[in-house]
Amino acid sequence: MSYFEDSSPDPKSHIKTLMRIGYTLPSAIADIIDNSIAANAKNIKIQSLPGQLNPSISIVDDGFGMSKEELINNMRIGCKDPGEDRLTGDLGRFGSGMKTASFSQARRLTVFSRSEGESIYAAVWDIDQIEEKNTWCLEILEESEINNHPLLLLNDDYKHGTQIVWEKIACLNKTNHSLDDDVVLASALSELDPYISLYFHKFMEGKEKRKFSINGKLLQVIDPFMTRSEGYQEGRSEKLRCKGGYIEINTHVLPHFKRMDKKSLDRLGGANGIVQNQGFYIYREKRLISAGGWLGLAKTSQLGALARVEVNIPSSLDQEWSTDVKKSSLQLPPRIKRELRKFLSDPIKRSKNVYSYRGKQDCANKYWDIKENEVDHTISYQISSKNNSLINLLDGLEDNKKKEVIKYLGALSENIPLNHIYQKMSESPKDIKQDDLVGELLFSIVDGVFNE
Repeated sequence: MSYFEDSSPDPKSHIKTLMRIGYTLPSAIADIIDNSIAANAKNIKIQSLPGQLNPSISIVDDGFGMSKEELINNMRIGCKDPGEDRLTGDLGRFGSGMKTASFSQARRLTVFSRSEGESIYAAVWDIDQIEEKNTWCLEILEESEINNHPLLLLNDDYKHGTQIVWEKIACLNKTNHSLDDDVVLASALSELDPYISLYFHKFMEGKEKRKFSINGKLLQVIDPFMTRSEGYQEGRSEKLRCKGGYIEINTHVLPHFKRMDKKSLDRLGGANGIVQNQGFYIYREKRLISAGGWLGLAKTSQLGALARVEVNIPSSLDQEWSTDVKKSSLQLPPRIKRELRKFLSDPIKRSKNVYSYRGKQDCANKYWDIKENEVDHTISYQISSKNNSLINLLDGLEDNKKKEVIKYLGALSENIPLNHIYQKMSESPKDIKQDDLVGELLFSIVDGVFNE
């Protein structure tokens, strides 16, 4: 007769697996923020001050907090059944995010928490201890240890809340003596501001807005659709009924680069970033999960750079959409793919129209002709032979000089630095200045001729 053996994973090996799930520092901290929002926190502070002998990162919120029993339960790996229905607004799913995110970035995780009317409780996972003892040995701190803890920020100003502390941080390679820990950590944290400001931008506005800060600096929202900018176009919208509510789809077209102010353009990664990040923006319970890309439903193109399709889904669709533990990727069900295809043509067409309009404006001048050969599908840019100033100039020259000027103008056309222009137009179009160049050219030529 068959029987069963306990084949629980070896803690020492299991913890190494959990450490390599694939978080980045921003995505790991985002997973902690998810818990803070689920706990109805209004203020979420990230702190990692320079000059610490043993650098650490703290994430502090003023959410509901946890009792001692809740804290111990939530420190368990997989403390929630991912198949259970979640309340609207609950950003959790697997009950592992806080732990796996922390283990990916630090070898020591301390959680302080206080619920309304209770004392502060604290528990610690230390990977060194787990590996040494080969057991899931959760350390529960005593009151005196909590009160005297050098990294405790959950003080009397917090009637309730939670503080996550990461120590023995993974990105600090002790074998690298060429870089200071503060420099390495500051570089890693520099990616946090734009990441949080984008992925949690819907929580940073409105009546229920939250405040996010890094080392005391209040973060400012990054709206990927630039809805308040001049030239923004709102497109088609629709609601699709689904399990647990609705899938909301909205289409957007950004203003042309030339109508964006430099700060807004830079916050979205410059012109190159806008081109690369065209496509779908998928939100789960208002939290951005996937930023950009057409998910195989359309091709990325320069003319479609301004097109965005916003998709809002409830957490009840996690299983159908295959949301992963990190809540950073998902898979579109075939039925949804069919529905989304209907929304692609309008924003992409509008984006192309914005470019086409700007193109006609830029090309409508008397100095250049654009020759499009429909037979061999080529495009060339040539100096206009019908320009009156050029015709008058040539009329006053001898035939041999006319030929020399024409040859020079032909060579000038052939040697336009198209690759450089394309690169700079993609990366920093507002830096290109083509005004008032006649005087500068005249001075340069005269200076060169008379000083030889």
